[in-house]
Amino acid sequence: MKIIPAILTGDVQELDFLLRKIRDSSKFERAQIDFVDGVFANSLTIKPTEVDMVSYLPLKFDAHLMVKGDNVLFWGKNAVQMGFERVIMQVESGESDDYKCLGIDLDTQVELVQKRLKNLELVLLMSVKAGFGDQKFDEGVIGKIRQIGQIREIERYDFKICVDGGIEPEHLPILEKLGVDEVAVGAKRVLEW
Repeated sequence: MKIIPAILTGDVQELDFLLRKIRDSSKFERAQIDFVDGVFANSLTIKPTEVDMVSYLPLKFDAHLMVKGDNVLFWGKNAVQMGFERVIMQVESGESDDYKCLGIDLDTQVELVQKRLKNLELVLLMSVKAGFGDQKFDEGVIGKIRQIGQIREIERYDFKICVDGGIEPEHLPILEKLGVDEVAVGAKRVLEW
């Protein structure tokens, strides 16, 4: 199971500091940057155009977009143009049909995306409420992990399962046993492990 440091910030200098630490640690091959537009959730972060990824090579990057309305197309296009390898759109945005990587918020039912699973590369299951940092892992996500995992196995789909939010070291063996492929963990937290 891969660990992906995730960064949720409105401060470009903090982003730079954390990305340099992630890159220099040599423990991680990718980083996830969380983008929130202030509409999807009452939180506002930097925008995809504020990330100069060349400075942090050889890291690969995921953009986790928690946006709504006109921001879906605009921020999604910006993330692709800026070189993000994977662009993860929250299904709750209502405009996620063009994306191969989908996020499902803690309170959203798996059935909302079930018909689309065969075309996905990644399903990101939130284990906290999307759009906010410093939350505790909600064990309610475990049922969703099992449900998504069963669908993947029965239908022989090949999407990866990622769990994001509030993850501590003690959760890792449980998540791995459930078949989770990746976990996104707050960068400040995971850099201290």
